[in-house]
Amino acid sequence: MKEKYLILILLILFIFFILTHPAASMAAAGSGLLLWYEQILPALLPLAILSNLMVYSNYMQIVTKYLYPLTKRIIPTSQNGSFALFGGMLFGFPLGSKISADLVSQESIGKEEGEILAVSFNQLSPVFVSGYLLTNILELPHLTLPSYVALYLPPVCYSIWKLKKLKPQNAKNSASDSAFDFRIIDAGIMNGFESLTKLGGYIILFSIFAAILHTYNTSYPLINFICTGLVEVTTGISCLKDSALPREYVYPLAVFFASFGGLCGFAQTCSMTRECSFSKMRYLICRMCFAAVSCLLAWLFYRIWKL
Repeated sequence: MKEKYLILILLILFIFFILTHPAASMAAAGSGLLLWYEQILPALLPLAILSNLMVYSNYMQIVTKYLYPLTKRIIPTSQNGSFALFGGMLFGFPLGSKISADLVSQESIGKEEGEILAVSFNQLSPVFVSGYLLTNILELPHLTLPSYVALYLPPVCYSIWKLKKLKPQNAKNSASDSAFDFRIIDAGIMNGFESLTKLGGYIILFSIFAAILHTYNTSYPLINFICTGLVEVTTGISCLKDSALPREYVYPLAVFFASFGGLCGFAQTCSMTRECSFSKMRYLICRMCFAAVSCLLAWLFYRIWKL
């Protein structure tokens, strides 16, 4: 009941802000739409389509046949689960959670394993970290390696710990042959567009929410920076570039935002995995813990590697 009242209050706040500050709301929506169209859509749509084709055809088994022997000694996934590990690390957020959810829906992996993989391997991609975060925003490309360690080590350790406790489960293969069917290709394309369109909607909504914070709270800009990063990670990280905070605090804070993924990212993940009924609270708690550990590691690494 309290959740319904909270949602109602937020809806009223959104409507009131849009009606009373049309210019600010349009600018925020336009900024979110531009971010989605220029960066998110071209970067993630091809990967979303390809991951769908791999999951819903037998080509995934061909990949995992050679991938699983390399990964099982470090991270004890099932053979099909190794594809979720690989896809999450390579394609990045939010496709990591989508791949795990698709494998669970296909009964290629168990629900418990899928939830662990969705929590652990739904991080921002290495390309985003090294390119956008460290080079374009923070101008700290020499911290690429320690940043990878700070961001990816906590979830990897968590996945190893949790997966070792799981009992092996029988899973079925996704398909009986390796031939592409046009129905699979069409479904993969439409599924990719549907998923990315939803992401665009979430980005626009949370961009407006960030504008509400900056409009109504002008006395405490630091709170705005922190709240914006907790709400939408890309916008929060870009705001840090113009902040007056010392660099030794900006870098750990940016890593914290990147590891947590923002409430916008949480909403996107819930949308991607809604068919599997993964625990939302467990995901949120785990991501906050990952972010706290990553922030501490980033602070230590900055003191060691700073020029």
